[in-house]
Amino acid sequence: MSTRERHLTTEEQAVILALLGQNFSGANELRAQVPSAVITGRCGRGCATVDLRPGTGPRALDSPIQDDVLVSASVQGNEAGVLLFIEDGHLSCLGIYTTKDE
Repeated sequence: MSTRERHLTTEEQAVILALLGQNFSGANELRAQVPSAVITGRCGRGCATVDLRPGTGPRALDSPIQDDVLVSASVQGNEAGVLLFIEDGHLSCLGIYTTKDE
């Protein structure tokens, strides 16, 4: 991953908030991390996956998943999907993938 840091775009924030749209233990804390989250790296192979640093939001101690993929979704009509990774109660990666051979 490259290391040029920047804040999330409104589109990236919307994707993460949509993934966190359901109510579950720790969801509010994770949502609170989104506005101040910073992208710390990008996929070096040209994909849209980004590493995240949560900024000033609270840690989601009660999240059902502390270190793994918290939520995933497929993109209807496409061979693509997104994964939201959590590490130690913080947003850590927004994985964007395709199953289509390039």
